[in-house]
Amino acid sequence: MSPRTMFLRPQCLRVVPVRSAVASLALRACSSAAPKNPRGSNQDVLPHASEEAAATAKITSETPPDIEQGTSISEMIQRDTEALKNAPSVLKKELKGTAVPGSKREYSTYVDPRDNDRADDVDFNAEFDAAAMHGTDNEPVQADAVSINLEATIPEGAKYPLPTLPLPATSVMKKRYPPVVEQVTNLIMRHGKKATAQSVMTEVLAILRTKSAPKPSLRANIIPTAPPLASLPSDPIAYLQTAIDSVGPLMTIKSIKGSGGFRESVPSPLRLRQRRRKAITWIIEAADKKKARMSLAERLADEIVAVVEGRSTAWDKRQQVHKTAVASRANVKVKVM
Repeated sequence: MSPRTMFLRPQCLRVVPVRSAVASLALRACSSAAPKNPRGSNQDVLPHASEEAAATAKITSETPPDIEQGTSISEMIQRDTEALKNAPSVLKKELKGTAVPGSKREYSTYVDPRDNDRADDVDFNAEFDAAAMHGTDNEPVQADAVSINLEATIPEGAKYPLPTLPLPATSVMKKRYPPVVEQVTNLIMRHGKKATAQSVMTEVLAILRTKSAPKPSLRANIIPTAPPLASLPSDPIAYLQTAIDSVGPLMTIKSIKGSGGFRESVPSPLRLRQRRRKAITWIIEAADKKKARMSLAERLADEIVAVVEGRSTAWDKRQQVHKTAVASRANVKVKVM
């Protein structure tokens, strides 16, 4: 084999890269600057945003942010006009300086009937100072010994101070919903889904508002304290309460063991909440027997209208309970004191 053939073999060929002087210097600089034991791709960590903002503020001669405390959300939103435009209304009010401190309400659900005539401009400090000067034994008390301030007892965002515990027997606690609406909601609730029951109750009241005035009937024994039938659609809660209180039974029949091993039917009076529970149960049972193509709210609203107009089967149940109670009134035993 000739030397020329041996020189042209592929195994003997080698590509030699051609480097310029500038490229060689750059490679040497990078190799000398690189650490000997690299830890990974993220070994050069960028500074924190607050540190970078502090360095930028130092260069531009501006007030740098406090790195120890961090940057609040309000400051960040004030810098960005787009973020301020899309910020929640509560945060906008806070930035304008009109927000109520915290998220507490301005009103209190505790009402003391004795405070109904109290004026808003009463000087509580003056009343407290006058009361502090006289002890329980009519002995003068030094004003310096009194270190309690009524303003300190009023929580932030509240209008009145906290009530004194225990609450007096005459105290009234305001509720969010009327008692009859709350009771109906609890009785139509299934499997603990109260939010679903509340939405159904809201739809029932909306349907009652759109209904026409009920027609009077001799069968429907409407309670005397009910408002006029023509005004019921304008007040759906009164519409609901009129139907429930009118059809609610006055008595219930209890089966009590008597003489000779027989059981006797004894009538027993019901309280207001018990009467309403019985009436609501009858209305729900009658509504469940209506056509299934209607929703639960529509069936309940139609049944409430039927009760006021005297077309509901709940009136038959009420009449049957009263007849049984009158027939078994002899079984009532009265204890003589």
